[in-house]
Amino acid sequence: MNKRKFRIGQTNRLTIDRIVSIGAYLDGGDTDILLPNRYLPADAAAGMEVEVFIYHDNEGRLIATTMQPYVEVGQIALLQAVSTTESGAYMEWGIHKDLFVPFREQMQLIREGGRYFIYAYIDHVSGKIVGSAKLSKHLGNVPPRYNPGDEVSALVYERIDPGYRTIVDHTHWGLIYADTLPMPLAIGATLKAYVVRLRDDGKVDLSLDRVGYGRIDTESDRLMHLLQKAGGRLPIGDKSSPEEIQEYTGMSKKTFKMAVGALYRQRLLCITPTTIALSDGKKGK
Repeated sequence: MNKRKFRIGQTNRLTIDRIVSIGAYLDGGDTDILLPNRYLPADAAAGMEVEVFIYHDNEGRLIATTMQPYVEVGQIALLQAVSTTESGAYMEWGIHKDLFVPFREQMQLIREGGRYFIYAYIDHVSGKIVGSAKLSKHLGNVPPRYNPGDEVSALVYERIDPGYRTIVDHTHWGLIYADTLPMPLAIGATLKAYVVRLRDDGKVDLSLDRVGYGRIDTESDRLMHLLQKAGGRLPIGDKSSPEEIQEYTGMSKKTFKMAVGALYRQRLLCITPTTIALSDGKKGK
């Protein structure tokens, strides 16, 4: 029976089992884990609990450290490449070991000194902690289970139209609309955000303000706001591709058509197969 008490690649709280000349062995259930002397508290004693990160050393042995890694298994972080080889790249990890990103897990060729978003996971073949830059393999694999107003962590990934693409709780793609922000966001920043809505494509619309305080309540309102910001006209319509509609509005084509239809029935829009525009008198904010 497996009596393991720890999770590889994550922070654990374990008990010191015994002190030895090279450090202390921690009680991992059916496995003893070495905490080397350089990480050992000055008052360390058997029975004391310590908070440690567990990983494999260069010889493949499990080892513990009190240092905090930049990313744990199941998480994503913006890391800097410290060296590259033919088989992969090594990223600065914040501990006395670099995180290996195999060549097959690189979206583009990782270059020394560059900064890349990396997802940490345990390779099912080797059992070792490795990284992947192919984030879409690891995000959105389960439906998001949020409600409007839920607080989440948002990692700013890139600037796109119409806002900032983010990574929500290390599990889903999200979007913060630029027109809701008082200033630009820094790529790589981690922010507290709030869920506005779940989109048809499984992504999550976010706001830095709590839901209910100045948010746009419907997709029709969102579309009106985008039109006003664009001077009253957008180069998308019923004949536009889903990709074009997504780029300009962040909506699926189905949602876009429903929003356009609702506004058109209110005589707020003029529409053609490839454009939508505010009716006269509706172009001001």
